[in-house]
Amino acid sequence: MAELDAEDIEEEDLAEAPLVRARIGGDEMNLAEFPFALLADRQPAGVSSLEFTDTIRGKDGERVTRIWTVTGAEEFGLPVASDEEIYVALMEVTREQGYQSRTIHVTRYDLIRRLGWPDKGQSYRRLQAGLDRLLGVTITAQRAFWDRRKQRYVDIGFHIIDDYMLYDEQPGRKSSRVYVPQSYVSWNQIIFQSLQAGNLKQLDVGFYFSLRSSLSRRLFRYLDKKRLDGKPAFRIRLRRLGFEKLGMSRNYYPSHIKQELERAHQELLHNGFLAGVEYQRPGKEAEERVLYRFPTPPGRERRAALPTESAALMARLVEAGVSRSVAERLVRQYPERIAAQLDYLPYRSAQDPPALLVEAIREDWAPPALYLQARAEAEAAREEAEARRRVEEARRRQEKARRERAERCEAALAALPLTEYEALFREARERLARINPTVAARPDSVAYEVLLRETVYQLVEERQP
Repeated sequence: MAELDAEDIEEEDLAEAPLVRARIGGDEMNLAEFPFALLADRQPAGVSSLEFTDTIRGKDGERVTRIWTVTGAEEFGLPVASDEEIYVALMEVTREQGYQSRTIHVTRYDLIRRLGWPDKGQSYRRLQAGLDRLLGVTITAQRAFWDRRKQRYVDIGFHIIDDYMLYDEQPGRKSSRVYVPQSYVSWNQIIFQSLQAGNLKQLDVGFYFSLRSSLSRRLFRYLDKKRLDGKPAFRIRLRRLGFEKLGMSRNYYPSHIKQELERAHQELLHNGFLAGVEYQRPGKEAEERVLYRFPTPPGRERRAALPTESAALMARLVEAGVSRSVAERLVRQYPERIAAQLDYLPYRSAQDPPALLVEAIREDWAPPALYLQARAEAEAAREEAEARRRVEEARRRQEKARRERAERCEAALAALPLTEYEALFREARERLARINPTVAARPDSVAYEVLLRETVYQLVEERQP
């Protein structure tokens, strides 16, 4: 089986593993391909940079040597394993905020909660130190950064974040659903441009944080990218995986690499992300390789295709951040609840909208008060618009009837002999004088002319059979 190359990039994975909790984030493809942090939580003495190299075949079949160099700032050092977790949490927030701006609004408390760290001063200091390292790290990529807009590898240098500002915002401080935190983190423009170009994939954040070791988490991110093409397996040379993709010590022998991988493999197998792991040696002198097999999504072959209406509901759930596997189960189990709960979602104060949406569908939650208020206001506005429409329609009908009546009466007047015409007007003046002597006293006024013409029309209609 041929090894999958990094340029085989797709947007979505249709075979996503089941989620225990619907927390969906994102992962920038280049940062998933090469490490940007140490596997440990401490920087070894004398190590200030990391270099990763591999060779692949490019789009036209030429061999491309890629070099990815990570250099820590002198005052902060290289990013460590927990900083990768901070990156994942920031990407989760960025996805929730729609990838609209490279500046995302956060609170320290919310980030700590997402990371699963204790709400203590040490965690807040750890968070700020991690942001400092992500701010200071420099990545230089020689033909190792895939530019999706230009569809080619480029030489480029960048940071991961450009700036941040943290305020002391306590939990529970927000007073309305439109509250925007004062604290923020800004992605580097190169990273953000890559995200906007669609060079990212969904990441099961709940699954990521459920893994117990930094090696398991990094292996999960890397393999999660490699299964995007929908193939059931992926193969890679053992040392290339350990050294260039996971960032293990280059002093390791193959036996050490396999020993380190064993726990990560068992964890990913136990949790259903992997269906199998095999070590292979194609020839006596060839380098050992690792073959990963991915599971077939539950029911993918057995279940009939969803009807068009159900498929549309599933697409809306996925767009809202629910994983495809969970979305399909919801559509099959609760099709009558989904559209309403999707409508209710913007009116709920949700820190984790996809998870709340799944729970609301399963438990058939009642509509929130804000939704009912908005619907009542919309109904009142609709009724007001309908009343205005009816008034305008009545006015148009009356105007049409007035024009038609005037045309009929003018036609009848035109057909009268002169003597009858004059007699009719004399009678009209006399009647007007009896009915409205005030207006009749001013025969030169506009009001007199209008009322006289109306009186004439009345006489014409009275004389018609």
